[in-house]
Amino acid sequence: MNAVQIDLGFDESEREHIGALYWEAFRRKLRPAFGDDAVGLRVIRAAMRSDRMLVARSEGGVVGVCGFHADGTGAVELSMKSLRSHLSTGGALRAALVLSVLARDEHPGSLVLDGICVDAAQRGAGIGTSLLDAAERLARTRGATSVRLSVVDSNPRARALYMRRGFVPIESGALGLLGFVYGFDRYTVLTKELSS
Repeated sequence: MNAVQIDLGFDESEREHIGALYWEAFRRKLRPAFGDDAVGLRVIRAAMRSDRMLVARSEGGVVGVCGFHADGTGAVELSMKSLRSHLSTGGALRAALVLSVLARDEHPGSLVLDGICVDAAQRGAGIGTSLLDAAERLARTRGATSVRLSVVDSNPRARALYMRRGFVPIESGALGLLGFVYGFDRYTVLTKELSS
């Protein structure tokens, strides 16, 4: 594997690629909010926050991203205002309702991660681990004492990575009948305490 560099943020020339990467990784969960891949991808690309993403690059190209929450906003700002700028009023209301099930809250003292994804051709090369390491460094610089994330039951590979990296389960839940809509039934919240 070539050297991977991880930095905070992306430039506008990378927005299209990062949006496609994010959509590919989270399409199954996000598509019900938009009903159409093209619409969902367009909204996600426009709503991505550069200041809420760690970006992994190799040979000048983006190979992975790790979003996080800060100041009430995640990596993709899907507020009613941002949804309304791309959808009809009814479409924005529907999307907001569907997305509310997936919302994550910030937790004092913890950096809450908001979507880690690695380019399919690069999986297994340590990029996810490098992104988690970068997230831990970012958490420390921001004064956080832990990193928190959630993983769905349909992604055992990601859960195994998090567990190997020292994350421990602290709660779990189920969507019940809504699992059919979002493509997963159960989820687990994990946290990792950071040493000083």
